Amino acid sequence: MRSVVSYALIAIVGGMVGAAVIKSDDLYQRIAGHFSAEPADPDGFWSTPAVAGYGKIHYEADAAFKPTVGLSNKVVFQLTRNEGDIKRPNLGLERVARVVNLYIAAGVPAEQLQFVVSMTGDATPATLDNAHFKQFYGVDNPNLALIGALNKLGVKVSVCDQSVAFHHYPRDWIDRSVIHALSSPTTVSTLENQGYAFLQM
Repeated sequence: MRSVVSYALIAIVGGMVGAAVIKSDDLYQRIAGHFSAEPADPDGFWSTPAVAGYGKIHYEADAAFKPTVGLSNKVVFQLTRNEGDIKRPNLGLERVARVVNLYIAAGVPAEQLQFVVSMTGDATPATLDNAHFKQFYGVDNPNLALIGALNKLGVKVSVCDQSVAFHHYPRDWIDRSVIHALSSPTTVSTLENQGYAFLQM
């Protein structure tokens, strides 16, 4: 009789432990799911006020250190990397678009922006014309639409001709929307001497 009671107690305790383990696993899954799930942003949280579809921003009107109308809004951006998927726009160019969107959202007119982009190193392939980009990577150049949108806002996009040479690209493989510069270092140093702020993107 005692052994039957013992077995019954063991079965009850085992069942309780098993249920607790199952519940704790369920609890773990719910907590893990909560922290790993992408939070949903409300409508209108992100916007692209100037460069449509690129460089999304979340604008706060009362944030500090905003761009100011009338100040020297001269910036040279240097892009040296090819980040992310080669079949998507260069993330450095996306960041430039974000800065443009932030300036415009802060009230600085596009015609007051004096922005120059200097592309070099591993960022150089982004400046290829569509035919040669497709030849190398099998897809249309995803950067050209973004470069075109930046150009329309007065942003000058340039490529380092030293990098073009190191990549063994003939000069005419570079898209016509891109300016040929002697080099990226001399572009940056020349513009800094003219009062441009330097941003490494």
